[in-house]
Amino acid sequence: MEQSQKINYEDWNFYLKYRLVINLIVLSFFLFLHCFFGFMIYVIFALLLLLIVFDSLQNAITYLVFYYPFCMLDISINEILLGVLIGAFLIKYVIKTYFVEKSKPDWLLLTLIVIFFIYCLLPIGPYSVNTFSRLVSFIGVFLALSIAMKNPDMIRFKYNVKMIAIALVVASLFALTYYFSPFLSEYLSLHAGRFKALFSQPDTLAAFCVVICSIFVYYIISEKASTMEVILFVALTIIGLFTFGKTFLLLMLIEYLAIFFYGLQKDWKKTLLIAGILALLAVIVGLIGHNLVEKYFNRFLNGEHQFDNFEDFLNVITTYRYELWALYVTDLVNNPLTLFFGAGIGTGPIGPRQLGAHNMYISMIYQLGIVGSIMFIGILVYMLCKMKQKSKTKINHAIVVPILVCGALFFVEDIIFYMNVI
Repeated sequence: MEQSQKINYEDWNFYLKYRLVINLIVLSFFLFLHCFFGFMIYVIFALLLLLIVFDSLQNAITYLVFYYPFCMLDISINEILLGVLIGAFLIKYVIKTYFVEKSKPDWLLLTLIVIFFIYCLLPIGPYSVNTFSRLVSFIGVFLALSIAMKNPDMIRFKYNVKMIAIALVVASLFALTYYFSPFLSEYLSLHAGRFKALFSQPDTLAAFCVVICSIFVYYIISEKASTMEVILFVALTIIGLFTFGKTFLLLMLIEYLAIFFYGLQKDWKKTLLIAGILALLAVIVGLIGHNLVEKYFNRFLNGEHQFDNFEDFLNVITTYRYELWALYVTDLVNNPLTLFFGAGIGTGPIGPRQLGAHNMYISMIYQLGIVGSIMFIGILVYMLCKMKQKSKTKINHAIVVPILVCGALFFVEDIIFYMNVI
């Protein structure tokens, strides 16, 4: 009996030591089953809720990060469940930080956030799923920055970037069960052959890949990247290429050029050799898979499209985003109240095509107005400044890469201000 108890105790210690990895493997198994049986989401939700409540705050963040690439599957219920999970984490964080550890809150920041949320809930626009999802997005952004500001070690930024990259790879592999899964074959569509993993749109997957890759580029140039992170960088590049995203291809070109010029400074002979090998491989792949090259060409220039004027050229190059930008800007100019106070974060898309602006800056102003946008950006700047004061990590010039990539990406995608069709 004593021997049995000793073995069980040792097994428990083993689990406690490696619980994060073990729990993620178990979670991945249930997520795999969910690709075949949609009802598994409730088992997954119960498991995640238990892990968030009873595990450490550090690990709870990783569970949420790892789950996100899967939460767009069966989006009708998953966004609500994700909101509940974030809410559970927030309650636990507040209780432990401010009641157990007696930490003093930043009352100025808290006041600014409360004022901002009251502003968001003013009866300017309609209340809808958009309203709820935007509020959850804001909570996620503010929560992540507040934790990083108060306790940088808890956020484990580098580690969690790696974990979400692994989750994207796993989600992409699970998405391949589309070809023999009754559940996925009914839920997913190939979007004219564009790969989207388990997200609702291929552009969402492309955005995740390019942003995470830009962070990996920062670590590579800073000489802080592990072998695993370099492998994940290559894997996300390959996954992103199959989304056939024009923005992805252009931004990844910037990232690879940044690595190339860094390599020239460090060891130009080795860099040129590797670049030559990669170029040769690209030519071989292009010759073998010439259909892929042709598909990218058609994506960029719409095949043999004849341009009637410069505006038509801009529409084709931007996949008709220019038309959407002009539509929303015109609406803002013609409605001064919307320009200054916004149409509300619950508002839906406008125009005959019923599409969002596909520009985060325009979408932010359209939903929040100039007043709300200044409040939102002001809170972010305040939190980033506080975080920089407390952080001991030295940031070098390589940070320009993710800043440039994200800034350009926000110009062609809505990100957290995306407007669904209601």
